[in-house]
Amino acid sequence: MVKVEIRLNELLSQYDLSMHQLHLLTGIRRATLSELANGKRERIQFEHIEKIANALEIDDINEIVTLKEIGGN
Repeated sequence: MVKVEIRLNELLSQYDLSMHQLHLLTGIRRATLSELANGKRERIQFEHIEKIANALEIDDINEIVTLKEIGGN
């Protein structure tokens, strides 16, 4: 079984950004970004992925989203 995971913490580290800086670049609420980074958000809007991609000049969604194997069969 797999789960969609947002690689936000990796991106913040890779681009040497704080959550607050990404908030300023994207206009996404800091609370929302924190929930995404910590895997606490059940749903993500495509608009959020687009804003992150545009702010960081990412053109491959795999840099933002990945599938993570979680236990079970």
